[in-house]
Amino acid sequence: MTTVLLTGLPRGGTTLACELLNRLPDARALDEPMRPAKLLREALGPRGELDRAMIVSAIEAFAAAQRRSLLERGVAVTKHTGGSVVGAKVSDTLDPDGLRRRLREHGEAFLGVPSSAGFTLAIKHPVAFTALLDTLMPAFPVVALVRNPLAVVASWETVPMPVRDGSPGLPSEAVGELGPRLAACSDRLDRQVELLAWFFDCYHAALPAARVVRYEDVVASGGAALAPIVTSASGLAVALSSRNAAPVYDPAHMRAMAARLLAREPGQWAPYEREEIERLARGGLTRGS
Repeated sequence: MTTVLLTGLPRGGTTLACELLNRLPDARALDEPMRPAKLLREALGPRGELDRAMIVSAIEAFAAAQRRSLLERGVAVTKHTGGSVVGAKVSDTLDPDGLRRRLREHGEAFLGVPSSAGFTLAIKHPVAFTALLDTLMPAFPVVALVRNPLAVVASWETVPMPVRDGSPGLPSEAVGELGPRLAACSDRLDRQVELLAWFFDCYHAALPAARVVRYEDVVASGGAALAPIVTSASGLAVALSSRNAAPVYDPAHMRAMAARLLAREPGQWAPYEREEIERLARGGLTRGS
C-alpha cells in the first residue's frame, strides 16, 4: 500500500491531477481533505516548536481511515464540487467584486471502490505539505505540481484565497523564514511574487527533478505525465486544454506581473525559462500546452 503526498503551487493544477488520478482503477486522490491549519496549531509546543512526529502520525492515521472507507464504501473525505473531485473549483466568470466564486465543498464524496487493497492513495495539500517538506519526505513519497509562474499569479489575482494577498494562510511557526520575506515586501503584488518564489525555492531544495511535474506537461500528455505519482497514469490519454491564457485573466495585469517575475534572479522559476514567461505575457501559450 502506498500513500503519496501531492503538493504544489496553489492554482497550479493540483486539483486537475486529483481528478485525473481518480480515473485510474488502482488510485484514489483526495483534494485538501484535512484541516492543516488546525493540525499545525495542535502540533505547536509551548515554545512554538512543531511536534513533527505528531504531524506524520496524524497524516498516517487519516490515510488509514480513508483507505478503509474507500475499500468498504468507495467513499472518502475530500473537497469536491457536486460530489466530484474536478479541476474547476471556482467559477469561470468574475462576480461584482472582481473575484471568482468558490464552487467546492468539503465532506464525503463517492469516488468508487479501488480495484485492489494495495491501491495508491494520493492526499493533496499545496501550502501545508510544501511548508512541511522536510518533515514529510522521510515518511512519504512527495510529488509537487508546478505551472508557469505568470499563469499562477494571474489566477491568484482572481480568487478569494489567502494567496491573493500574498499570504500562505498558515501559522507563522509552520512557514519559518517566509514570514520575514513577506514582511519586507512593499505591496501586495510583491508579496505574491515572494510567496511564489518561496514555493519554487522549497521544491528546488528538497525534491528531485523527477518529483516535480509541470502542469503544461500534464495537459500535453493527457495526464500521462502524472506517472511519478501512480505508474498506471502513464496510460492516461485525456483530451485537455491549457488554462494558462484563460479569458478571465487580465492581460494588462499579466504584463505588469511578468516584469516583476522577470526581475528575479535567473533560474528562480526553474523548470521554466524566461522565454516561457515572456511568451505568455504576450498572449501566447507556454511550451507543451
